[in-house]
Amino acid sequence: MKIAIQGQAASFHDIASRKYFGDDIDIIPCETFKETFKQLSDGITDTAVVAIENSLYGPINPVYDLLLEKQAWVSGEVYLRIEHCLIGMPDSQMEKIKEVHSQVMAIAQCEGWLENHLPQATHIEQSDTTGSVALVKTWTDPTKAAIASAQAARIHKMKILARNIEDHHQNFTRFFVLNRDRKDVKDCDKTSIIIHTTADTKPGVLHRALGVFADREINIYSLHSRPTVGKAWHYMFYLDIAIGVNNPIFNEIIKELDSQDCHVDILGSYKNGIG
Repeated sequence: MKIAIQGQAASFHDIASRKYFGDDIDIIPCETFKETFKQLSDGITDTAVVAIENSLYGPINPVYDLLLEKQAWVSGEVYLRIEHCLIGMPDSQMEKIKEVHSQVMAIAQCEGWLENHLPQATHIEQSDTTGSVALVKTWTDPTKAAIASAQAARIHKMKILARNIEDHHQNFTRFFVLNRDRKDVKDCDKTSIIIHTTADTKPGVLHRALGVFADREINIYSLHSRPTVGKAWHYMFYLDIAIGVNNPIFNEIIKELDSQDCHVDILGSYKNGIG
């Protein structure tokens, strides 16, 4: 199975993919999320795995935008505990590190630790965590280091200078498993949707729409808004709800939202990745 991911081997996308599918997969690394979606839509890969939300920093909005634009189908989700390591050359010493390279979110997740332990170091953003380790290796400079997974250090034969350097250990990232076309999961119990209201600036519109779920005791796991492109100061609403599309009640929900002049895009339906 070919799987497109943003990042390289031993990146957190790679680790999440193997957690979901096992090791018998062929990872296709991509520089950007947009390229990841294109690999899937062009049929180059069978599926794609993309980060969608972090427990500390919230939704990854560019991915949500691509889900609507590219119309990929969410068929699964996986949660991964993020454990960051400071990685350098075999002869590196932590107190002599002057530059720390990594993906922007990884640096942000370790900002407090870096301030306390490496106040002298400059933080430099790169496109990928594992790619940062590869760069440090090519430079052969013991004063440069990267933030990435322990697996990244192992595959590049680099030195782990410090483990678990994330500021908060309850640091999880949620990943979506994507398919080109709709794939019904028989035991799906969670669905991601977008609600577009025709009068989103009118008081009570969102309240009434959310009442459709409350009336049926359907839990909403997450809710956030995104700007509607082409309509300044108008918004659409992304929701994850505790019901699968195969449940007859789901059709009732769609019909009632439609009666409120709410258009619904279904992004996917899948089994809850927690427990």
